[in-house]
Order: sequence, then structure tokens, then C-alpha cells
Amino acid sequence: MRRHTKRTNMTNNDPIYRLKKSKKSKRAPKLALLGVLSLLVLGLVFYYNLKEVRVHVEVQPLMAVSGRPLEGKTIVIDPGHGGKHPGSIGQLGTFERDVTLQMAKEMEQELLEKTGATVLLTRNQDETVDLQQRVDIAAEARADLFLSIHFDAFTTNDVEGMTTYHKDSHDQPIAQAVHDRLMEKDFDTRDRGVRVGDYYVLRENTVPALLLELGYISNEKDERRMRSLDFHKEASEAIVEGMIDYFRER
Repeated sequence: MRRHTKRTNMTNNDPIYRLKKSKKSKRAPKLALLGVLSLLVLGLVFYYNLKEVRVHVEVQPLMAVSGRPLEGKTIVIDPGHGGKHPGSIGQLGTFERDVTLQMAKEMEQELLEKTGATVLLTRNQDETVDLQQRVDIAAEARADLFLSIHFDAFTTNDVEGMTTYHKDSHDQPIAQAVHDRLMEKDFDTRDRGVRVGDYYVLRENTVPALLLELGYISNEKDERRMRSLDFHKEASEAIVEGMIDYFRER
């Protein structure tokens, strides 16, 4: 007996083929839509995770600012001389008006970066500012401290060292705090102490006031030091640390 094997030849026109193809065609858009939704969900998860990271990065600096030790204080820095008043001139050709301005700007930067204090300079460039104008700036700002920067001079070149002057006994504690910090630095110079000074910017000031003589421009060793950017940085750090020591106790 011959066995007949039933063969099924399915063509594109066959109804069953068309039905199967139709089911596959309907399933394809669903799969594509599911894929798009999956990608969308993954994208949202990534976006919110990234947003959360950004929040953490941005909040931390704000927390650091709130802890700055001189926040709310106003400090007036007075670079001595300027303009038609050059101050003393050293053996190496250093003009006092130039180094006082450089030191004042370094101190301003140190205060702004580390303390949160409001800082005012009586001059920002080589210009003439009279003594009463300097005092008025501090009075109008109701400053917590007026700090005048100078470099001393003498008739002979063997005198050296640093001196901190203050107005009266009320200002002695902050003068001592600043001077102590300066003397902690290894500047290899003479400690000339803390003294009452009868200078106009001290005597006529209505706010606590100091005048710093940060070396003798007439002494070659002191002059070389005051021309150094490292000295400006270290001295500024010491002076700011002294301010922080004082105001922390108040």
C-alpha cells in the first residue's frame, strides 16, 4: 500500500499564513512601545539620581559659609600713603606706598576667603587719600576694626623689627592678639612690641584702630622681606588669625 504523505504548501496568499503574519504584525508595535517605555523609565531614574548628586554638591559650600568666624564684622584696611605721598623709600628702591597696597590686597583676599567679613579698603590703587578721608570711611561703615598698614624707617640702616600701635587701652587686647600671631611666624626680625601710638588715623578714629609697622624699609634685610610675596601671604594669615582670636572671645 502506498502511503500518501500530506504536504502543506503555504503561500503568501494562504488565509492561515495571512492570519499568522497579522498576529506577528500586531505584536511588533507592542514590543516597540514596551522598549520605549523601558528606556524612558531608565532615563528618569538616571535623571533624578543625577539631580540628587547635584543637590549634595551645591549645599555643602553654603553650609561652610555659615560657619565663617568673622561673618557680620566690617574690617577697614588702610594701605598707608599713596599718590603724591610715597612714604619712605628703601635702599633697593622700594616705595612704601606700593608695598602697603600689595599687603592690604593680600589681607583683603585672606579675609574674604576665610572669615566671611565685609572688607573695605581706603584706597584700591596708587592715589592720594587724605588722613581724614581714611578715618571717615571707617566711621561711615561703623567698622569693627580699622587697620592701617605701614613700613617704618629710621635715619640709620641698622634698625629693624615690627611694631603694633593702638589708640588706647580699649584697643590693647586686639593689638596684642594680632602682634602675638605675627611674632609666631619665623620672620627673623626683632619684636618691637605693642605700643600706644599718637598717629592721626588712630587718635581721630571713632572705631577700634591699629597701625602696623611691618618692618623697616630703611633696613636692607627687612626691605628684602617686604618685597616677597611669601611674606605678604604669611603676614596676612597671621594678622587675620589674630583678628579671629580676638573676636572669638567677644
